[in-house]
Amino acid sequence: MKAGWQTKTLGEVLEKTGTVNPLLSPEAEFDYIDVSSVSNQTFRIEETQRLKGKAAPSRARRLVRAKDILFATVRPTLQRIAIVPEELDKQICSTGYFVLRPKSGIDHKFLFYSLFTEEFMGQMANLQKGASYPAVTDGEVKAQQLSFPPLPEQRRIVSILDEAFEGIATAKANAGKNLENARALFESYLEALFAERGEGWVEKTLSDLCEIKHGFAFKSEFFTNDGDYVMLTPGNFFESGGYRDRGEKQKYYCGEIPRGFVLEKGDMLVAMTEQAAGLLGSPIIVPDSNRFLHNQRLGLVINKPGVAWTNEFFFHVFNTKAVRSAIHDRAVGVKVRHTSPTKIGEVVVSFPTSIAEQRAIVSQLNDLDEDIQLLESIYRRKLGALEELKKSLLHQAFTGQL
Repeated sequence: MKAGWQTKTLGEVLEKTGTVNPLLSPEAEFDYIDVSSVSNQTFRIEETQRLKGKAAPSRARRLVRAKDILFATVRPTLQRIAIVPEELDKQICSTGYFVLRPKSGIDHKFLFYSLFTEEFMGQMANLQKGASYPAVTDGEVKAQQLSFPPLPEQRRIVSILDEAFEGIATAKANAGKNLENARALFESYLEALFAERGEGWVEKTLSDLCEIKHGFAFKSEFFTNDGDYVMLTPGNFFESGGYRDRGEKQKYYCGEIPRGFVLEKGDMLVAMTEQAAGLLGSPIIVPDSNRFLHNQRLGLVINKPGVAWTNEFFFHVFNTKAVRSAIHDRAVGVKVRHTSPTKIGEVVVSFPTSIAEQRAIVSQLNDLDEDIQLLESIYRRKLGALEELKKSLLHQAFTGQL
C-alpha cells in the first residue's frame, strides 16, 4: 500500500442516513426505488414507481440523497449497485438496499467503484445467508474495510476508472451485439432456405407426419444430484433449440423407470411448456442412448411409417419462425403457456419429400452452425477478457498501483 493511504471500515467512513414512513403523509407523492429498479448491467436506476404515501409498500422506508450509493443486500453478488442521481434527491428506496453516504474526505464515486472489487464481492458471497433469498445484513456491509488515499488521489483514480470503464462498456456492448448478429445470421439463412422451398416440397400438418408422445411424471422424491439417468426438463433446452447440460442444477433419477421412457440417441423432443421466454416448441436431439429420461412437459416426436422424415431435418423445421409462432399461437395459459400433442399436430409445415435433399440441407446448416459457433466463441472470449480487464483495473486502483 502506498504512503498516505488509510484503511477503515465502511461504517467509519459513512454518514448516518435517514428513514421515513410515507404512510404518515398519505397524499404526498414520491418516487420509489425498489430492488428491481437498479440494473446490474448499466449500474443505474433504470426506473422508479411514482406512488402516493397511502400506497407505499412496507419496504419503502429509506430516504436517499443525490450521490448516495445504493447496494442491494438481497442477492448481493448480483451487483445491483447504483448512484442516486440529482433528480431522485430526497426520494425513497426499499429497505432491500443499504444506503452508503460517504463522509467528507471520501469521494462518492471512489466508494462506488470499491463495491465492485473481487475482495468486497468475495466477502458478500461468503457472508450471504438464506437459500431462496440469500442476503447480507447492513452491519455486515458496514464491517467491510476500505483502503483509500487522500481525496485528490481518489479523484485522480476515479477519473482513470471512469474513462477506462466507459471504453470497456462500449467494447462489451459491441461484442454483445456481434454475438447477437452471429446467431441472427444463422436464423436468417434458415428462414431463407424455407422461404425458397423448391420443386418437390409439400405442405402437411404435423399430425399427418408424426405422433407426439407425452412424457412420464417422474416422482420428485427420487430426484438426485448424480446418477445414471438424466432427468430431462425444459431447462435442458436452448431457446433456439438444442440440448444443454444444466451443470450443478442438473437433476438425475434413482427410482423405478416405466418401460418406454428411456430415450435413444437421435430421438427428437419438443418443449410443450414455456418455462422460459421463447422456449415453447423448442426442439432437441437426444445426444446419447440409455441415459436420458422422457419427462412430462416434453413431447417425443415419432414419425409415422412411410413418411419421408429425418429428425435432423425436422429439428430445423421446428426452429423456423412460422412453426414456432404457430405452436405458440395455439398454446393456452396466462402465466405459463403450454400446449399439447393435438395442438402441435394442427401446425402446417413445409418440407422436401426427398430424404437426400433433407440431408443436404442439414449438411449446409451444420456447416454454417460450426462457423457461427466459432464466431460466438471468439466474441465470448472477448467479453471474458474485458471483464478480466475490469477486475484487474479495480484491483490496481484499490491497492495503490494505478
